[in-house]
Amino acid sequence: MSDFDINKSYDFGDFLPNLLKLGIKPTQFQLNSIVRFFELLIKENKLFNLTSIVEWDDFLFRHILDSACLNLVFSSDFSKGSVLDIGSGAGIPGIPIKFLNPHLKVQMIDATRKKTIFINKVSTELELKDTCAHHGRAEDFAHNPQFRSQFDFVTARAVAELPTLLELMLPFVKKGGYAFAMKGKTVDQEIQKSSKALFDLGGRISKIVDPSKVIENYPGFIVVIEKVKDTPARFPRRNGVPSKSPLI
Repeated sequence: MSDFDINKSYDFGDFLPNLLKLGIKPTQFQLNSIVRFFELLIKENKLFNLTSIVEWDDFLFRHILDSACLNLVFSSDFSKGSVLDIGSGAGIPGIPIKFLNPHLKVQMIDATRKKTIFINKVSTELELKDTCAHHGRAEDFAHNPQFRSQFDFVTARAVAELPTLLELMLPFVKKGGYAFAMKGKTVDQEIQKSSKALFDLGGRISKIVDPSKVIENYPGFIVVIEKVKDTPARFPRRNGVPSKSPLI
């Protein structure tokens, strides 16, 4: 993407000041990457229905800024870490995580093949090194030794309620690593139902981050879960069971 030039006007408006509040000062290359990601998404979305967010401003705030809020919980050595994003959809938050934190190694999983094909196309177009997407279900990948307990950080956005999400995320996290669950207004109720899942899966809620303290009117929260012990080999259970019969 080194020869890519923005050939039309894109107004970043309040987006850039909000990035600065998160401690992110984007380069021109990173801004170009945001624009190119948007253009690729809109083009492919006409064919494959990847997202309902098709307006530039909505894309900036509901996809990119939302993903950038994860910088509030990244540890100081995160730039050297490995990340797995579960249920990435059109590459959110995995792709923005990568181009805002270029030293990370980012992998993504999604159960819809057309979405993983799109993510890998974007990774190639944006020249994102150490970035790829895998087609399949988290329940299957979590029992693969190449994925199980291999990641410093695991992220997920809008995948499932927290008890189910914990069963899908924690098997991938190294002991001492963290899972970051991006949740909405029901976060307190979901946490109350998660005690058994945390105990069974080897997790501990470290903190709950409220990005609205930095980004005005931010509608959600980030639940930070530390992996304190190994997840028993029987988890996650077979496809569909974590959602149909959560650990509550």
